[in-house]
Amino acid sequence: MFWNLVGNEIISKEWQPNVHLQAFANDFIFVISEPTGAKLKATAQAALTKFQNWTDKHQLKVSTEKSITILICRLVRGPRVKWENQIIKRSTSLKYLVVIIDINLFQSAVHTLYRKKILLLRLWYYCCTER
Repeated sequence: MFWNLVGNEIISKEWQPNVHLQAFANDFIFVISEPTGAKLKATAQAALTKFQNWTDKHQLKVSTEKSITILICRLVRGPRVKWENQIIKRSTSLKYLVVIIDINLFQSAVHTLYRKKILLLRLWYYCCTER
């Protein structure tokens, strides 16, 4: 009961429009969306600083060994996010309870869509140029 009251405080805080915070039991997940790597790093670091102030206020410890970041985008090399000057490790997948989030699943779906789009463009091109 006490944990819900403490956790509700950080969830109800005002976040930037492209920052979403989800809580599951005693785990927190940030979903952050930005168009460029520099903006992504700045927004993520600002969100983590706000979260860190909350953890310090309530004397909570965050395990950087258990914390991970997942980059789901077209950036080749994503930004490094730090917690108390320690870089949070990056992973390609996350398993929480029975849900698996894997960036390879997202990428294969995108590649399938691109293949279909290219095939349609080729068919359209051949139909228009050969008539």
